[in-house]
Amino acid sequence: MSDVQASGAGRGLSVARFSGKVAIVTGGASGIGLATVERMAAEGGTVVITDVQDDKGKAAAERLTGAGYKVSYKRLDVVSESDWDRVVAEVVSEHGGLNILVNNAGIGDAEPIEVTTKETWDKVVAITQTSVFLGSKAAAEALKASGNGSVVNTSSMFGIIGGFGTGPAYHAAKGAVRTLTKSLALGWAKQGVRVNSVHPGFFRM
Repeated sequence: MSDVQASGAGRGLSVARFSGKVAIVTGGASGIGLATVERMAAEGGTVVITDVQDDKGKAAAERLTGAGYKVSYKRLDVVSESDWDRVVAEVVSEHGGLNILVNNAGIGDAEPIEVTTKETWDKVVAITQTSVFLGSKAAAEALKASGNGSVVNTSSMFGIIGGFGTGPAYHAAKGAVRTLTKSLALGWAKQGVRVNSVHPGFFRM
């Protein structure tokens, strides 16, 4: 039994919903991102893990490749426009196209707004919100060219309800991801690209 199946990500699968699809997953070295990579790979997808956690990303790619799945790792700083352009170009060159972009990378903050610094605000918003803008922009041409592109943006339940009164940067950024998703969905509706957001709650690591 593979590691994916052993973890439950591939248990009971009878279809290959991602067969022939190429996907980029940001923040794919751990957490929700890694679980997404595992499920897509288990269902036949070619998945590129992107992250700045090089050791974890490479280890995950090696483990999944060893289990027979089509997974690789590329370093991507999601706040770098040049990194985005490079990674998308490499994926298209190496795999012949791009069908799916999962904008999952994000970080949080936990302080009340009274003591939140501008540096904290800027960093959280850049990684959690601006990265979605940069990734969607960089991948737009390739996704449209696929004829059946899909973008999935990881927001949060707090992007809807606003959290518990702390962590203003995270909650504002996740709310912005939700609204940006709606804007992109309308803009690309007739161009062969679906855009959706997911809003996870708490989960056990």
